[in-house]
Amino acid sequence: MKKLFILSFLVSIPLIAQEKMSIKHQEWELKSFKENSVLISEQEGIWLDNISKPEISLYKAKGNSITDKAMIICPGGGLFFSAYEKEGVKLAKKLAQNGITAVILKYRTYPRKGSVIKWSQTLWDKPQMAIDSAKIILPYSSKDALSAIELIRNNAIKYNINPNKIGLMGFSAGGAVTMEAAYTSVMKNQPNFIAPIYPWMDIVDNQKVPINKPPAFVSCANDDPLELAAPSVQIYQDWILAGAEAELHMFSKGGHGYGMNKINAPVDRWSQLLIDWILAL
Repeated sequence: MKKLFILSFLVSIPLIAQEKMSIKHQEWELKSFKENSVLISEQEGIWLDNISKPEISLYKAKGNSITDKAMIICPGGGLFFSAYEKEGVKLAKKLAQNGITAVILKYRTYPRKGSVIKWSQTLWDKPQMAIDSAKIILPYSSKDALSAIELIRNNAIKYNINPNKIGLMGFSAGGAVTMEAAYTSVMKNQPNFIAPIYPWMDIVDNQKVPINKPPAFVSCANDDPLELAAPSVQIYQDWILAGAEAELHMFSKGGHGYGMNKINAPVDRWSQLLIDWILAL
């Protein structure tokens, strides 16, 4: 275990973003534990857990075609942990390289003792417990997302961002954070566009298209073992019926949690499709 944490520290060094900022938040009554950064595997990368102090890491747009757009990324992890590298850092770097300012949100997760690896298995073995626990945390996590939007919007000039071109996206539970934030947003913290990627909609109760109808990019695999394909299609249908702009990409194979991993299948193209969509907005 000691070796694992040493590896985690060494691997995390090059992942430091250009700038980090804390997010103002109301303290919760839940007990907090020490935040951990654990290298799970070469494929999964680093996971963070016991996040009680939300913050953002900003990757400035690079290249010859820098845009005035920004995307805030919410990694997944069942609201128990954050798949920070696979669904955060790797995508942030790719967005930045394509001229899009990327912001990784480290939103609050469910506090608990014990191995994050064992807890991740519990999420699969006890789905109702996972849902009940996630619903406790979702209001806090989604408020962190709304605060992140407001923070970036208030500092838009500093980072050469158009305050009306700030997007929000997330994977799995991060997709739930994205949708909950979009559904409950008000003018000062509304996302201008959203991208739920295999969103875990079981924990989102009120699913009414927001008044500002932000353009939506939705993607999932048909063979997702959590059966998130149908809810993903439902988001698309809701947006279309509301007269909102939406784009849907469903892949026959991909499973759940592919993130930025390559599996030698058509789903590997999803992130480039996302970039093309953002640039066309």
